Amino acid sequence: MALAQLQTALARLFTDAGLVEAFCLDPLATARRLGLAAKDVEVFAALDAATVQNFASTLTRKRILDVRKTLPLTYRALGSDFDTLLVAEIAGPPRPGRHRADAALLARLLAARAAQGAASPSWIGDLARYEATFLVFERPGRGVAIRSFHFPLKILIGALLSGERPGEVAPRPGFGLWLRLTKSSGLIHLLW
Repeated sequence: MALAQLQTALARLFTDAGLVEAFCLDPLATARRLGLAAKDVEVFAALDAATVQNFASTLTRKRILDVRKTLPLTYRALGSDFDTLLVAEIAGPPRPGRHRADAALLARLLAARAAQGAASPSWIGDLARYEATFLVFERPGRGVAIRSFHFPLKILIGALLSGERPGEVAPRPGFGLWLRLTKSSGLIHLLW
């Protein structure tokens, strides 16, 4: 088997929690399940299970930290629940776009939960969508985005930035506007 195929198997192992668990229980069966050649099965199965677990955990922690930086206010609002929700959503290898894709995925999850009335706090979906919209404008280029919100984000963001963790607040519709007129111009952002 080619080195590239062995590398692909290792990448899958380090990014798939279920595969790590299976490897720790039976390295040989896991290697065979990945379709490795006999000589590569032996190399793969000889890996130390604790080292595999530690490395996989390190990669997951890095992904979490990158998404925390991308959605800092959402992280402040959710605390440790942020990590729990994110880990459940990012199982498997990183998607194209890496932490941006992970952040967008979490924002969609929170928005969907909020729409179903299953989010706590109820405004977290709006906040995550607000922060995720900035991801669209990370790369230079013209564009416009308008988002409607159910909750007073200006007030919630102010509270979070001052160190408070707001509880439930009454809904109050609002809008956000993101605008870049030219490829090289700065982003214009308004929230009301």
